[in-house]
Amino acid sequence: MGITTTNAHAPWYRHRWPWLLALAPAAALVGGLFTFWLAATTADSMVVDDYYREGKAINQQLARDRRASALGLQATLSSPAGATIALAITAARTTDWPAQLTLRVIHATRAELDLTLTLRHVGGGTYRADGALPAGGHWLVQLEDPARTWRLVEPTVTRFDAPILLRAAGP
Repeated sequence: MGITTTNAHAPWYRHRWPWLLALAPAAALVGGLFTFWLAATTADSMVVDDYYREGKAINQQLARDRRASALGLQATLSSPAGATIALAITAARTTDWPAQLTLRVIHATRAELDLTLTLRHVGGGTYRADGALPAGGHWLVQLEDPARTWRLVEPTVTRFDAPILLRAAGP
């Protein structure tokens, strides 16, 4: 009598090779289902909703930067008390300070974290607002007058625990 192997006649699911070959497609299927679930359940955060309008406005932004440079504007933003925001603005040329300024704190990737504050003039180029600045992250800080004729920016702010210098964006 010869030696017989029962392994050669075992059903396919008792062999390891079909399972090893099916492992990669099964992992791809699970990964695809997870990716679909993730895409369907999370909201997309658009930083800019209308790219065409923003593209057309670039020349206006540059004109506002040139106007701030021509006036010699510079501002220092700080949050000394935590619940109060202070801004001191200076100009190389004599100018009348508006009653209020708009401060925008714009998150680099998540529009729902953006913050817009109205700073009130308290005299001598000093402005204040109630509120708190964000703790950390990657932010763009922009200051503008109510008529939107000039703006001061700081494009890369990661911390608000030290004073921030805002200047006219230039070439």
